[in-house]
Amino acid sequence: MMKQRWASIYKCTQLVLSFLLVLVIWNLPQSALADVNPQDINAIIRTRDIALQALNTRDFSKIQPYLHPNFTITTVDNQIFHQVPEFEKYWNQQFSSSIKDIKMQLKGDPIRTFLTPEIDVASGEAIASFSFKDGKTADMALRWTAVLQKLQDKWTIQSLHFSSNLLNNPVLNAAQQLGQILAVAAGIGGFVLGAVAMLLLRRKTKQQTARI
Repeated sequence: MMKQRWASIYKCTQLVLSFLLVLVIWNLPQSALADVNPQDINAIIRTRDIALQALNTRDFSKIQPYLHPNFTITTVDNQIFHQVPEFEKYWNQQFSSSIKDIKMQLKGDPIRTFLTPEIDVASGEAIASFSFKDGKTADMALRWTAVLQKLQDKWTIQSLHFSSNLLNNPVLNAAQQLGQILAVAAGIGGFVLGAVAMLLLRRKTKQQTARI
């Protein structure tokens, strides 16, 4: 009887301690947030705005001082970059085909969690507006997650990740439309070529028959 009672007390104690541990872990971000002053929030927003401006203007020289020495950028097509020149080359290649310009703007307020007073994890939504060389425009909804770390009194981007709905991708849709147009053009071209070949063949047959 006593063993059962002590076993029950032990189980209850374990449950209470587990619950308290969950509460402590859950409240860590709030505690870290309480230690962050408004100046840090403003500095984080400034880093975000500089990064956004770099993407929209294709001028990455200004954002480089705000990147963590071991930063990582993951694009919507699942490519990973660790060097600014590599990402800059990738970004400029987006404008070598049917895309004329890309402008990105944030949507709503980000969700921000401070793991420590020096590490901020933020996520939110954005809209990428595409302008195509044929005059058409389209918008693509994005989700992003960023990890920022404070280094030497400067908030730097440690990692940045973008994702999108592949089923609602204006670039993919434009490529599919172009593929359909090329397929139709190829079909028409093949029909015309076949018709011309048939006419030439008939003419040649008539000439041979006339000689006989």
